Amino acid sequence: MKKSDRYFETTTLQDNLNQRSVRSGLIAVVAQPFKLIIGLGGTIVLARLLKPADFGLLAMVQPLLSMVDSLSNLGLETATVQRQDLNHEQASAIFWLSLKINALLIGGMMLAAPLLAWFYRQPELTHIVLCLAIGVTSLCLSFQHMSLLKRHMQFELLTTIELVALFVSTAVAIAIAWLGWEYWALILQLTVGQVIRGIAYWIFCDWRPGTPIKSSEIKTNLQSTISYGLHLSGFRFVSRLGMKMDRILLGYFGGASTLGLYSMSYQWAYFPFWQIYYPLFDVAVSSFSRSLSDADRYRSYCRRAFLLIFAVYMPALAYLFVTAQEFTLLVLGKQWLTVVPIFRILTVAVFVGGAYRVTKWIYVSSGETKHQFRWSLIHTPVMISATIIGVRWGAFGVALGYAIGMCLLSYPAVVHCVSKSPLTLADFFSSVWRPAISSILAATLLYLAQLIMPPIPLLIASLCLHGFIYALFYACVWLLLPGGYAEAKDVLRILARRKLG
Repeated sequence: MKKSDRYFETTTLQDNLNQRSVRSGLIAVVAQPFKLIIGLGGTIVLARLLKPADFGLLAMVQPLLSMVDSLSNLGLETATVQRQDLNHEQASAIFWLSLKINALLIGGMMLAAPLLAWFYRQPELTHIVLCLAIGVTSLCLSFQHMSLLKRHMQFELLTTIELVALFVSTAVAIAIAWLGWEYWALILQLTVGQVIRGIAYWIFCDWRPGTPIKSSEIKTNLQSTISYGLHLSGFRFVSRLGMKMDRILLGYFGGASTLGLYSMSYQWAYFPFWQIYYPLFDVAVSSFSRSLSDADRYRSYCRRAFLLIFAVYMPALAYLFVTAQEFTLLVLGKQWLTVVPIFRILTVAVFVGGAYRVTKWIYVSSGETKHQFRWSLIHTPVMISATIIGVRWGAFGVALGYAIGMCLLSYPAVVHCVSKSPLTLADFFSSVWRPAISSILAATLLYLAQLIMPPIPLLIASLCLHGFIYALFYACVWLLLPGGYAEAKDVLRILARRKLG
């Protein structure tokens, strides 16, 4: 067997899937403080060196990047991870088909550059899009290598690549901003990070695509994979259109500065969620997909993964809601204080909407991307309508419309998802209710405690003290809720088993 064929053999993964899943999840969580330090440090510096309009220019391009990303590879990179059976010939066929698709997409992206500049009345966008196309190309060329590393659950390597790319790209951005190149600091930060990741995937994954083979078996397998990928891409495209409409309309009517304020609020409202969601996404999909044949095992993995993500991002968002002004002053500076009301509204949207976001793990791992696509046809019109209504009141109105839309859609989104899944509605909400109640009650107690506490002049000391108090409240409420102590013991038992095993 060739050395590169190990990426297609999953028997050994099945034998110790539980241990690999726990280890991969721990790696993803442990890496987050490092990503947080780099991300916070970069933002603290860049927010003081650049203007809101600089961030707004990048935000104007983000919807186009998101649409290209949703269609790139036609979802075949996720299909590579999810498929139970895969061989070298099938992987090569997927690679060459995706290469053709991505060439058309990147060409379309470059042709759209002047149209985007005309739409927003910002001529700088033409050169910005052309520069960003370099990073997109790098990732498109390496998608299959990244997917095979995920399929083989080599998350230690993937996490290391992400950390190195994040550190180098942030350092480049700060240097460029210091030299006075304004918005180019943000553009090159994104591009450099993507190029580093693309090159690293090729270097550390020794699989190389073979010559395309035309056979009836390859064609049949490719057709089923394309069907999976098409519905996933359709969902991504339609749902992201609804999710990005807030920035499209706000950029058109409000301009770069207004959009810059909104996009910064949006970025930091989603920051706690993205820090746990994206690293665990690959681990979850790989683990869930490998356990799909055993319904009880699948449900157990889902409950554990959902409990972890809700237990991390929900308290973080509730804490940020209470300390929004102090957090903004520390991270962004006084010139960004106008984002505080917008930021608070968006933390509510993410707190509730995170439950809807994680349904993607179920859809993708269970192969129900067609069912997922149908939901996007409901979700997108509602989000677009909410945004159109809110844009009359500027950035705050758009944030409020976005939050209302997410709150209205989250419960029906979960119901729709689990209707064709081994997971039940009770399974899902058994992972949600304790973190949600603990977070809200702890935030309420922190707010009341702040009313009687003397003010602390040093911002970082104030945030650290309030964070410590909030963590104590959160832990106490969690343990006092029914079953909280037993569940905490179970989590510690899993971690102890990982250390001993």
